[in-house]
Amino acid sequence: MNYNTCFQLLLALFIPCSGLCWGMTVRNLNFDQFALLEFKDRIAGPQNVLANNWTASTSVCNWIGVSCGILHKRVIALNLKSMNLRGSIPPHLGNLSFLLSLDLSRNHFYGHLPKELGQLHRLRILRLSYNRLNGEIPSWLGNLQGVRRLRMKNNNFIGTIPETLVNMSNLEILNLGFNQLSGQIPSSIFNSTTLEVIGLYDNKLEGMFFTLIFSKLQKHCVEFVSSII
Repeated sequence: MNYNTCFQLLLALFIPCSGLCWGMTVRNLNFDQFALLEFKDRIAGPQNVLANNWTASTSVCNWIGVSCGILHKRVIALNLKSMNLRGSIPPHLGNLSFLLSLDLSRNHFYGHLPKELGQLHRLRILRLSYNRLNGEIPSWLGNLQGVRRLRMKNNNFIGTIPETLVNMSNLEILNLGFNQLSGQIPSSIFNSTTLEVIGLYDNKLEGMFFTLIFSKLQKHCVEFVSSII
């Protein structure tokens, strides 16, 4: 087989693959765009910032608060902090399968956390503080084993701290302060070798765990003011 024949064969193989790969990128990008458009349609903001900026005619990677990966152009970060947004968190965010960081803090989101967020297995940062979220802290948070920073303070969460949080084996910061949590603090949380900061202040937690803290969390910063009854 001569050089020209080899080149033509390789070119014939490359062109369909190139088109297929490009098609997959566009389809995945449109998938992320659809998820965020569904999110936009279910929330409100005083200045309609998202309504005016998040449009189907523009690339999702150019939208306010959205960051995409350099190579695959998938949505990897959503930062909508302090945008005065209002509404319940829709389940469609769970379809952003490449998401690494989700920051919805300092808004007016309310209601329960949708279980679909438990599908975000690449997630590293989850910030939901200073909202009006309620219900129990869901056990499926334990599925997010890659999360390093979990901040959910200043909400209206009730019930107990789920034991499944121990499955978040990379967790470095856990802040659940200023909620309405009650019951015992799971002792298994304090066995973590990665946890550096725990915020449990201003809840209705109970239990004698001071000895446990000082024996197992010597390197950690533990904030528990007004947390124990």
